[in-house]
Amino acid sequence: MTQSNDPNEQNRNLDRQLRSLNRRVDRLEYSQISPQEFSESFDRVYEGIDGLEDLMNARFDRVNERFDRLEGEVRQLKGKFDELNCKFDIVMQYITGQGGAQ
Repeated sequence: MTQSNDPNEQNRNLDRQLRSLNRRVDRLEYSQISPQEFSESFDRVYEGIDGLEDLMNARFDRVNERFDRLEGEVRQLKGKFDELNCKFDIVMQYITGQGGAQ
């Protein structure tokens, strides 16, 4: 299955897979099959659920990676802002005559 970068498309794919699993469970609940077939069918459903769980975990991991990267960038920006603030203070001290050079 190809992975789309579009979050809406990914959500639609997950919704589609969940609906498919729900239909399979409904069919199992209302069918007249042997207990062994019933168990095997539910095992396949659980495998499908595990697959969806893996997809969701991968999405959470990507979101966490993006958040961590963004957090690092914000820290860098704060450092640059502090540096500019210090330079601005030096310039203002010079302009107002409060600095060391008079």
